[in-house]
Amino acid sequence: MNKIISIGIIGGTGSMGRWFKDFFSAAGHNVLISGRTTDITYADVAKECDVVILSVPIDAAISIAKDIGPLMHKEQLLMDMCSLKEEIVKSMTDNTKAEVLGTHPLFGPFTDSIKGQNVILCPGRGERWLKWIENECSLRGAVVCVMDPLTHDRHMAVVQGLTHFTTICMARTLQKMNMDACNVLSCSTPVFKINYNLIGRLFAQDIDLYKSLINKNKNFKDVLEIFISAMDEGKDALLSGQDESGTMFMENIREFFKDTCKDALKESNKIISALYS
Repeated sequence: MNKIISIGIIGGTGSMGRWFKDFFSAAGHNVLISGRTTDITYADVAKECDVVILSVPIDAAISIAKDIGPLMHKEQLLMDMCSLKEEIVKSMTDNTKAEVLGTHPLFGPFTDSIKGQNVILCPGRGERWLKWIENECSLRGAVVCVMDPLTHDRHMAVVQGLTHFTTICMARTLQKMNMDACNVLSCSTPVFKINYNLIGRLFAQDIDLYKSLINKNKNFKDVLEIFISAMDEGKDALLSGQDESGTMFMENIREFFKDTCKDALKESNKIISALYS
C-alpha cells in the first residue's frame, strides 16, 4: 500500500497530534486536524479519511470511539495512541465495522525523530492497515513490536507506572527533606543529576497524564505490591549490619541481569558523557 492516504487526527492540536501530523505529512500523506476548537469536526474526519487517529486522553478516546465508530466503514482504519490499550481497543472494536488498531508510540512530543524509537501495535481487527502502519514506522527507523492489548498493559504497569511512581516518590522525599536544587545539585553525582532532571521533566509536563498512567492501569497494584516486597527485602539485607547478607542479596540480583549489565554500563556512560558535553 504505497498510495497517498488521507489521515484525520482527532486531538491533532495537541502536542502528540501535531508531532504525527508532521510525521505523516512528511511521508506525503494528506492530514486533517480535528480538535475542540477546529471547524473540522470529529464526524467530518470519520466520514472523509481513510485513517482516523484518536490522539486524546483515554477517557475521551473511549467516548469518541463510541460516537464516530458507527460512521466508519470496513475499508477504513480507526486507531488510537493512548498509553493503555485493553479498554480503548475493545471500545473501538465494539463500535465500528472499520479495521481497528491500538498504537502506542513510546516517546514524547519533544523527540526529534522516530528513528530508534519503540512503537507498539495492538491489533483489534484486520491486517491490511496493520501492515501499512507497521511499514510507515519501520521505513523511518522505528522499532515496531506487535502484541496483544493485555500483554501491553501488563508491561506498561512496570515501564510507565512503576517508573513514574518511583520518580514521584523520590521527588516527595526531596521535598520532605527540603532538598531543592540550590542545596543538592552542588554535591550531586552524574547519576543523581540525571534522576533530578527526570523529576523536573515529569513535573514540567502534564501531571494528569502521569497520574493516569499509574491509577488507570489495573495491573499496577500488583506491581506495586511486588515493588514494596522488594524494598522490604532490600531493607532487611542491606541494613541488617551483616555484610554477607547484603552481598548475597545483590549478587542474586546481578545474576538475573548478567547478560545485559555490560551493555547497560556502556549505554549509561553515553548518557553521562552527553550530560557534560
